[in-house]
Amino acid sequence: MINEVRNSVMFILNKDNRGYITPMEFNAYARQAQLDIFQKYMYEYSNAMIKQNARYHGEGHSNISQRISETLDRLSEYKSLSYNQTGGNLYMPQDCYFIEKIIYNNNTEVARVDHSKILNLLNSNLTAPNVSYPAYILSSDVLGGAQTYTPGVLTVYPTSLMNPVLPPNPTTNLQIRYIRYPYDPSWTYTTIVGGEPVYDHTNAMHQDFEIPQEEFANLVTKILQYAGLSIRESEVVQDAKAEELQSAQQTQ
Repeated sequence: MINEVRNSVMFILNKDNRGYITPMEFNAYARQAQLDIFQKYMYEYSNAMIKQNARYHGEGHSNISQRISETLDRLSEYKSLSYNQTGGNLYMPQDCYFIEKIIYNNNTEVARVDHSKILNLLNSNLTAPNVSYPAYILSSDVLGGAQTYTPGVLTVYPTSLMNPVLPPNPTTNLQIRYIRYPYDPSWTYTTIVGGEPVYDHTNAMHQDFEIPQEEFANLVTKILQYAGLSIRESEVVQDAKAEELQSAQQTQ
């Protein structure tokens, strides 16, 4: 789909000599456009579920929540959590967008607990986390060396569950199922003929969009918005925003 999207973008930009964007610029705009659409899925899914429960949406082809769920399922990953020997905690995967669940020993779900409640929970004789009913808290990203950020940090209780199985290559019996960010799209080419780069999908750096084909028009529209801002062409931005508004009204 990425080549068709780029062809549409370039056709519209070149139609009235409105400007030109390089492959590098297109990839940057394509990445942001895909993220914009992807990050709306969670809100749209929640909104669709509310409407479905109120019987505003039907089943089958009109089941919007199922369609969004199927899209997110394609971005679902299942991995073992890595152990941080220095901090004595766990690191989330770099590409994690949303945690679906944490699982211990492949069969016990770990409950998430707010920071404000974990201390009371640990001090309770009745509700303290144990192997059968473990719990975890999630911390925000932390600043590491050379001004770089590490992924979010997880602390599981009881903390003995985080102990690595086989040091010094530590793995744990804790797994995470999560929704990852889509891979950055990358339109690649091999050579330039007549001033134009020639598309090459066999390039090792090639990466198509990971959102559905039905988002084709939205991708073109959003990329045109970013391209219009880059080349300072107000008509491109205005036309793209008008198209986006019309598309949004049709889906409501």
